Amino acid sequence: MWHAEHTLDTTAPPEQIWRQMQQVSDWPRWDTGLAWAELPGTFAAGAQGSMKFRSEAPRSFLLSAVSAEQGFTALTKLPLAEVRHIHLQETSAIGTRLTHRIEIRGPLSWFYGWSLGRRLREDLAPSMRRLARLAS
Repeated sequence: MWHAEHTLDTTAPPEQIWRQMQQVSDWPRWDTGLAWAELPGTFAAGAQGSMKFRSEAPRSFLLSAVSAEQGFTALTKLPLAEVRHIHLQETSAIGTRLTHRIEIRGPLSWFYGWSLGRRLREDLAPSMRRLARLAS
C-alpha cells in the first residue's frame, strides 16, 4: 500500500468546510489537481460521480463513506488497484483540523505510487490551504 497525508489547522468553522466539501462541482476551486468533478445525485455514501485530474483521463468515483461534518471517502478504481481519497475534519482549538489522506491499495499500488504518488503528494498541502481560504 502507498499513502500520503497532510493535516492543516484553520480558523474556518467546521460547517463552512463541510459546505465546501459537499459541493462536488466546486472541488476544482480548492483541489489543485482536478480539472472538473460532478456528482449527479445527493452527497451520500453510495453516490457515484466522475472527475478528471489534470493530465489524466476522466474516471468515476464512489462516495464509499460520508459522515456529516466529519468527512468522506471518495474511491476510484485503477487496473489492479484502488485509490481512496479520505477527507476528515474535526473541531480544533482554533476552528477546524483538516486531514486529507490518499491511499493506493492493490497488487499494482507500488506502480501507481511511483507513477502518480509524487503529484498526489505535492497537491495535498496547496489544496488544503485553498479549501481553508474558501471556507473562511
